[in-house]
Amino acid sequence: MELKQLEAFVKVYELQNFSKAADELFLSQPSISAYINALEKEVGSKLIHRSTKTFQATKSGTLLYEYAKEILSLHDKGVAALKNLSENNVGTIDILASSVPAQYILPEVLGAFHCLHPNVTFNITQMDSAEVINGIMLHKGEIGFVGALIDNAKCEYQHFMSEKLVLIAPNHPRFELINAVNIFELFHSEYFIAREIGSATRLEYEAYLKAIGVSLREMKISACLNNTQSIIQAVANGLGLAFVSSFAAKEYIQQKLVLSIDVANLPKRDFYIVQKKDSFTMPSVETLIEFILSYANKMQ
Repeated sequence: MELKQLEAFVKVYELQNFSKAADELFLSQPSISAYINALEKEVGSKLIHRSTKTFQATKSGTLLYEYAKEILSLHDKGVAALKNLSENNVGTIDILASSVPAQYILPEVLGAFHCLHPNVTFNITQMDSAEVINGIMLHKGEIGFVGALIDNAKCEYQHFMSEKLVLIAPNHPRFELINAVNIFELFHSEYFIAREIGSATRLEYEAYLKAIGVSLREMKISACLNNTQSIIQAVANGLGLAFVSSFAAKEYIQQKLVLSIDVANLPKRDFYIVQKKDSFTMPSVETLIEFILSYANKMQ
């Protein structure tokens, strides 16, 4: 079983197309087919059912894909570690991050880190917390940043920062006098903007609402958005109220573009660094983690 064979199989599995896989790997389509055939012969099992119109991985193919991704990832990390042995803080770090860390935490942290370690570069992909954790498990990134603990036996978490959610409303006089007495009426009478399922923010405010006896089904939802910035802008333009990150809403509240409604006992939200268990950590990633744990205290 050779690395080139595994690379070809992984690319075919992900693109579900032999021709596209060949183009991305700069190989001919017959070469890709030969690599797959050799793998199938070695493992003694069909890996892919393919025809001119359909593509479907077998159970054996899906299992091999998971192992192949791990083998290729370990190979790349091993090569990078050996190249960087004389100078730890060089190279590229692939980062997966949920919306709040990606938009409001990492820009400042990575900017400060870059001043000290200019030879480290970053590829940052934003997705929701559930997707980040799944991506780390599948070796799509060396390190992830999420705003919720989601059980996954293959991942480990390290807390690095906390914040409180805030309930924001359009800057309109009728929201200026909201208090604890009429807060429950607010949840049933006003329109709300929801986050998408899988968002850490949504997980936190759903748990809060459940704890105070408010069902999300009873609330009037005007929209469901998957971007914090879009939600705040929508609130400012009167689409509804929303629970959002206090980091994200801070400047909007200060500029009075939106109002912050005083709600008792809103939950504190924790942020975590997530990595795959028992996987090799590149020296540059270890340096970044140490820096983040130290720098995060300045931001809270």
